[in-house]
Amino acid sequence: MNIAICDDEKSFRDFLEKHLRNYFDEKSIPLNIIQFASGEELLENNLLFDLVFLDVEMGNINGIDTGKELKKKNPHNIIFVITSYNGYLDDAFKIQAFRFLSKPLDILRLYRALNDVAELLNNEMIVFYDVQSGQDVRIYSNDIIYIEIVKKKTKIVTVNDTYYSNEKISYWKNRLNAISFVCPHSSYIANIDYSINHTRTLLVLAKRDLYKNIIERYEIAIAPKRQAEIKRLFFYVLERR
Repeated sequence: MNIAICDDEKSFRDFLEKHLRNYFDEKSIPLNIIQFASGEELLENNLLFDLVFLDVEMGNINGIDTGKELKKKNPHNIIFVITSYNGYLDDAFKIQAFRFLSKPLDILRLYRALNDVAELLNNEMIVFYDVQSGQDVRIYSNDIIYIEIVKKKTKIVTVNDTYYSNEKISYWKNRLNAISFVCPHSSYIANIDYSINHTRTLLVLAKRDLYKNIIERYEIAIAPKRQAEIKRLFFYVLERR
């Protein structure tokens, strides 16, 4: 797990890192913790972080503005906003901060928040063996556009890449239990959040770039017995957008 601590007080960074290591060592989760003294330093680093601890009151670029830029690079960042002034609470919501932690740090409250993080990551993150690259890969469930059975393997198409797994389609059905995942056909699981159109017999999904432009379309057949459900869910997604 990659963790960034961004605070202009080194003593606080060291204090927080110590307790993070204590917490995750007990759970046998390997860590890569990097400290940053400013938002500029953090934004110059190209590593994608799972957890980010941001002090609001820093030099030229504050924690809120740093968080906004981080979310553009990686919308999956779990951000903890840290400050001694509660007046930044409203700003923290603008960057979808996971928790708001006050100084001095309440360690028991930190550990409770980390318990919630562990549960969130367990539900949203999937680790599996990609047979093409020969490596374990880690993806977020909501990055999956669709999954297809291909020659006794499952093809996983995501917003970032395409992978192949030896896991059966039943494994993915059990793993992907969000309402947005549907089975328009026995050989497919589709994330209807990526749908752009549908007919009675066809569901159309799309991959988009950072500017929301469509860069690739995917057409999936809808089995007759699934047509009513797909139609209902398609309009449900439209209402959520």
